[in-house]
Amino acid sequence: MKLRVYVLFLIDKILFLIAYICSMQFLKRLFDFYIFSNIHVAIGAFCFVKITLLSYGIVEDKTALFVFFSTILSYNFIRFMDLPIKETFFGNWFYSNKTSLILISILSSIFSLYLLIEFELIALIVLAPFVVLTFFYGMKLPKKAISLRRIPGLKIFVIAFCFAGITVLFPLVQNEVTISSEVISLFVQRLLFVILITLPFDIRDINYDNKALKTIPQLFGVRVAKILGAILFFVILILASFNYTEKSIEFYIITLMSLLAVSLLLFAKQNQPKYYSSFWVEALPIVWYIIFVFSLKM
Repeated sequence: MKLRVYVLFLIDKILFLIAYICSMQFLKRLFDFYIFSNIHVAIGAFCFVKITLLSYGIVEDKTALFVFFSTILSYNFIRFMDLPIKETFFGNWFYSNKTSLILISILSSIFSLYLLIEFELIALIVLAPFVVLTFFYGMKLPKKAISLRRIPGLKIFVIAFCFAGITVLFPLVQNEVTISSEVISLFVQRLLFVILITLPFDIRDINYDNKALKTIPQLFGVRVAKILGAILFFVILILASFNYTEKSIEFYIITLMSLLAVSLLLFAKQNQPKYYSSFWVEALPIVWYIIFVFSLKM
């Protein structure tokens, strides 16, 4: 009799667990964790590396996986150094999921270190400045000390410079591609594209970012930020025309992705939907990679 009761109790709990997992509430919490733990942006970084390598006909995953794990680690490191305001949605989410964020950061650091020992010395030398820059940007220093975070308007350029470095220069050097004018052009295109997709975040956070950061929307307003984005769009296309012929599929793809990026920027506003920038804007590198892979199979 007791065995039957225990079995029924166990079945009841299993059914409850299944129902909870299938519920919208659980899926929403899982989706929020995917977005706000920086897994989504890390997948975007992974895709950027794969796009770079495939552009040169290189198929390997080691550098892309390292960039994936190191992106999670670096973004969460900066987040823990600059704790969010509790009264905001993200602040409430952050403090409710702090333990999980620490765990995923520890796991990411372990995988990053494991992959790091596999790389060539020259690739590590190229990687080093971007790691150091990220560390000192995220590090909180005493008020009297000179901090990268306190240099007005620097935030977006540090993000873009580091992203371009680890997704263009690092993987190409690791795979023995010579740094030519073509590679530098690709680096600048990536840097400008990252600025373009970061501007919607700066518009969203105009009232939440520390005033000392002096982001572009804080300094010049939302309208000027959007005009700058439109200028970046045309500069990216001009640079791309030097890398690819106008009939190249890669030129069409970068044109499409830049057009999508500038469109999302133009529609961005301060009171934007929660997932507008966090999911849709950050999804552009993933969409780019999918389209690129599909085009290679045509």
